[in-house]
Amino acid sequence: MIAERKYKSLTPQLRAAAVKKVAELTTQVSSRWKAIVLVAEALEVHPNTLRNWVNADPEMAATRRVDTARLEQEHRVQLAAATELINELSDHLHGRRQ
Repeated sequence: MIAERKYKSLTPQLRAAAVKKVAELTTQVSSRWKAIVLVAEALEVHPNTLRNWVNADPEMAATRRVDTARLEQEHRVQLAAATELINELSDHLHGRRQ
């Protein structure tokens, strides 16, 4: 049996405003989840409900994809630098100086 929806009375405009507020707060707090919890408490909805609204928003999904791609690129650069440093240290320790 499917559970009855608890938040039918919340308008789509209010839900959109809540998602927008989460996006704004995410840059000011330590994590997206913390922003979701803060907004959910203000609206008196369960944080997972608000998380579902955020995940369903196409604009937020696009933002997450861009953020993920940027982080992956940063990690690749950091990994390459770390690998180069390890190789240089290994060469130095084993007497293979160039």
